[in-house]
Amino acid sequence: MNIKIFTVIFSLFFSSLYAAGTNSGDSAKTNYGKDYKSAIKLIRSKDYDKAIRKLKTLTTAISTDFTRADVYNELGFAYRKSDDFDNAAKYYKKALELDPEHLGAIEYQGEMYVDLGQKDNALSNLELLKTLVGENNSYFKELNNYISNN
Repeated sequence: MNIKIFTVIFSLFFSSLYAAGTNSGDSAKTNYGKDYKSAIKLIRSKDYDKAIRKLKTLTTAISTDFTRADVYNELGFAYRKSDDFDNAAKYYKKALELDPEHLGAIEYQGEMYVDLGQKDNALSNLELLKTLVGENNSYFKELNNYISNN
């Protein structure tokens, strides 16, 4: 009897885990990882316009706030590198609304503040990173260097 209960619970648990991560019939959701990686490659090759288009398709295709925060962060980055600071600010804000401790969004938003001449805001982001992860973390170091060199 106990083995039957365990088997049913085990089956329900794993089927619900699988269902939460996929949506049969919706290729946008099932291709999320591939499309996200493709967008990151576009960003690395500085093809920001294509990266933005690809990332925007993912904002409606993903199901978790933390994953959506990653996409919004990368959208902010691509817009910032395209000198569209209004959209960059908008997407960094969205990322941080979903995940207030998103280290990448905190760092990149801080870099945007530097680009905009808002050093006090950049220093606030640096202080937040210091509180969250300490001075030896790469996010802290990157933002600190960006502030120091600009």
